[in-house]
Amino acid sequence: MKKTIFSLILSLFAAINTHAQNIIVIEKGDTKYQVLDLTANEKIQWGGYTEIGLPAKSEKDGALNTKAILLAVGDNSGYEGRNYAAKVCDNSTAGGFDNWYLPAKNEAELIYLNIDKFSWSGSMTLWTSTEASGTTAVTLYTYNGTWYNVGKVESYNMVCMRKME
Repeated sequence: MKKTIFSLILSLFAAINTHAQNIIVIEKGDTKYQVLDLTANEKIQWGGYTEIGLPAKSEKDGALNTKAILLAVGDNSGYEGRNYAAKVCDNSTAGGFDNWYLPAKNEAELIYLNIDKFSWSGSMTLWTSTEASGTTAVTLYTYNGTWYNVGKVESYNMVCMRKME
């Protein structure tokens, strides 16, 4: 009986953990990506108002942007050490992988082009890793694919991404 209850608890935990780590595969040409859907989680900030500049302005390379954001924002001490989107991606080990990053603008566009693969019940605003200015970053509005530059300390939804090898 104890083993049955223990097995049931493990199964329940696995089901909850799988839902929390909803990973969707999308493709562009010969390149496959995994997208870690964290939109069911609480909305989060991009980071503090630290201007990162050129190292985080790439519209194509979210992995590079994420590294630059982490170097510049660090522990986010200017904002009470609050967690932020790039850090969440960098710290993730979802699916057994540790190379998650916050997608750049063009990578987020690929997500929008594959929006039918996601089970989103409504429209939302997603962070990208592309910095627009010292105080703003680029976001994607999933209802119609519109881009907005919004305050980095605002709270929005997020996903993480990784290239499949």
